[in-house]
Amino acid sequence: MALVAEAADVSTALVHYHFATKQKLLAAAAGTLARRRTERRVAALASARGLTSLDALWAGLTDRDAAAERTGPDLVLLARRDRAVGAALQRSRRLEHARLAEPLAALFESLGTRPSIPPEELAATVCMFLDGAASALLAGMPADDIRASYDAFWLALVALGQAAPPTR
Repeated sequence: MALVAEAADVSTALVHYHFATKQKLLAAAAGTLARRRTERRVAALASARGLTSLDALWAGLTDRDAAAERTGPDLVLLARRDRAVGAALQRSRRLEHARLAEPLAALFESLGTRPSIPPEELAATVCMFLDGAASALLAGMPADDIRASYDAFWLALVALGQAAPPTR
């Protein structure tokens, strides 16, 4: 708590006033970081059309200054031991799926395809892949290898949509 107070240039008492325990502080931080990750992902997908938005999304994954992406795996591990962090991450994940559904639908429409899975399931699939890619990058796997997997993932989703029967 003292380190947080020092970094925020406030008194330790103020931090204790707003967050009575370290667990509450961690849960709030986890929720904030997860929301920031969602905002970055939504902004990347909405920043351009088609493949350019996928490049923006990749840039967000590989941005070394993106604390929200870098801390994700650690927060998931912490959530296994801390119920409050786990609950904050679950709430944030549900919101992320809902927030990504629309820009993902627009992305696939701009690519001339429509995946046959429901939008929030598509968002959940994309989030899980992005989290895995972020973890692999943090683990030191070569970015070129991860980028190849990233491109193959999106190609498979586009192809899935093109193979789907037309909706009536």
